[in-house]
Amino acid sequence: MFRYLPWAREGLSALVRLLLAVGLMEGVRSGYFAGLLPFYAPERLHLGPTAFTLAYTLHQLAENLSKSFGGLMAERVGFGLTLSLAAFAGLLALLLTPMAQGAWLLWALGLLWGLSMSTLYPGLMTYTSRIALPGREARALSFTLTLVMPWVGIGLVGVGQVAQGHPELGLKLLLGAQALALALALSLLRLRIPVPPPSRERYPLVRLLLFVPAAFGQTFAPALVSLFLLRFAKESLGLEPLQLGLLLLLGGGLAFGLLPFTGRLVDRRGYRLALVGGLGLLGLAMGRLAFASSWGEVALLALLAGVGFSLFMPGWNGFLAKNLPQENRAAVWGTLMTVEGLGVALGPVAGGALWEAFGLHAPFLVGSAIFLALSLFYAVVLGRARWS
Repeated sequence: MFRYLPWAREGLSALVRLLLAVGLMEGVRSGYFAGLLPFYAPERLHLGPTAFTLAYTLHQLAENLSKSFGGLMAERVGFGLTLSLAAFAGLLALLLTPMAQGAWLLWALGLLWGLSMSTLYPGLMTYTSRIALPGREARALSFTLTLVMPWVGIGLVGVGQVAQGHPELGLKLLLGAQALALALALSLLRLRIPVPPPSRERYPLVRLLLFVPAAFGQTFAPALVSLFLLRFAKESLGLEPLQLGLLLLLGGGLAFGLLPFTGRLVDRRGYRLALVGGLGLLGLAMGRLAFASSWGEVALLALLAGVGFSLFMPGWNGFLAKNLPQENRAAVWGTLMTVEGLGVALGPVAGGALWEAFGLHAPFLVGSAIFLALSLFYAVVLGRARWS
């Protein structure tokens, strides 16, 4: 097993605790905002949907707009310390939630929690890439996201299932999980991100502009259809929510199942082909989905999108690992994550406008065009001799 891991056996215990702590914190966050508050806020706090959804919006804005500073703090102050502070802030927000009879306190808790979480992903991605075995950086970053992101769904589904009947029990489950995350974080209190020796070569800052199109487009394009995918599936494809869920599971399962192989391909052969090919496949799948007419065709498109995503993720991560500056890397990574967050925030409203103006198929076609344009852009840019 260790032969296939992108990290050395030494220090693996700390990495496992780190990934488990971040995963628990993500599960608690999704469980709190999407699983607990829709039931707990109206019944126990007497707050309407606008109040608790605004708390989530403020939370996301606080996190995404401060990720550059958060990455800088994780690298300079110490990742173990910032991780512990984020876990403590989440626990404090959960403990004070029953007292949030006024919406202002719920909003303040969301802001504080979001600010503390801004250090997590810039620090995590920088740390896991720095401790990766030489030549396995793309696999390390892809494995990191694969091990952390499923906790979002676990928290949402698990807590939501409990909270709809027993909101108080749902809050207690979240408190227990967050307390465990805090204990794990405190065990890593002295963890620091390895800092390479300063380079005498000056990093060409204009190169950073090459990361922006994919950072924005990869989240903006799917966000165009994120809020009415269920309606599209029902009206255009005749699919029930459970059938759509099975298709998403089919494509997502294939994507994550292929990651060990596509990540190895990127580490050995380079990121260019995987990045360009992955974006191209995602664009083709999204464009064809707008005109799909049968369940079987949609299943094939889900598989095609799964292959595309399994290529794109290590290709994008390999591109970042090889070309981001070594100095203040976490801060730069945080800036790119802010750009990704803007894509998530702006995509739904743009998709709604396209739907209203041109019909339900328009957001899929525009999203497809964005993916294909990004594929062409990086095929040209990365095809130059200096990028070989």
